[in-house]
Amino acid sequence: MKSQPVIRRFGLCGFPIAHSLSPRLFEAAYPQGNFSYELIEASTPAEALRLFTTGGFWGMNVTAPFKTSILPLTHRQTEECAAIGACNIIIKEGDVLVAYNTDYLGVARSLEEAKTPVKNTECLLLGAGGAAKATAYSLLKAGANLLWANRTPTHIPYTFCGHPITPLSLAQAVDYLPACSLVVNTLPLSVPETQILSFKPTQIILDASYSSRPLEKQARQAGAKYIGGERWLLHQAIPSFELMTQIPPDIEAMEQLFMQIIFYTFAP
Repeated sequence: MKSQPVIRRFGLCGFPIAHSLSPRLFEAAYPQGNFSYELIEASTPAEALRLFTTGGFWGMNVTAPFKTSILPLTHRQTEECAAIGACNIIIKEGDVLVAYNTDYLGVARSLEEAKTPVKNTECLLLGAGGAAKATAYSLLKAGANLLWANRTPTHIPYTFCGHPITPLSLAQAVDYLPACSLVVNTLPLSVPETQILSFKPTQIILDASYSSRPLEKQARQAGAKYIGGERWLLHQAIPSFELMTQIPPDIEAMEQLFMQIIFYTFAP
């Protein structure tokens, strides 16, 4: 009698995550794999890790609002993850929980794909959570001149990865915006303060959120180049899934899923 293949369990933790595309993206990436991908919905990072460690999971993606707060609960972090101060992947290696970050690759590869220059350019970053920190790491690593703004400026570090930072409020960011070639928005929803941002046709706007796409309308009305968060999601998911499974994902199938779901839903 043949033994049944072992199903390796993977998942996504965060709150709320009921409408996340990640399970469908994972299923597209590994249609024939002996894997499962489940939502691990918890109200705290400690609860998420408890469900992860007791549920027989091999690895999990981490999304808002736990990317920063879950990090101290892991046992080891990669160099990039420690520098960023946030993670989007946790993998179980024996009894050791190892934190990784591919969000910064999602930013870098989205901009590369859009042929967006970063080195020596003025870039404005909005937000101060885990996605924002990964963005700051990616932009500074690529040689950008970074301006960093948030609704609560005190949440922005004064020094990041060895670079001095001047925290700005969203209102203050308006004065600096005209000089910026690139704007990356990691705020999860459209907030009143972002409505006063006025873009130019020469600017490039990248939204982290693929579902709410807060700055899309303003960017397109201004004639600016707009990059939706689905490109970021895809480009962080490819190395993320490969780290967890140790098998390259089916990138073509992942792209097709976005064509079916994202493009037809959000295209202007």
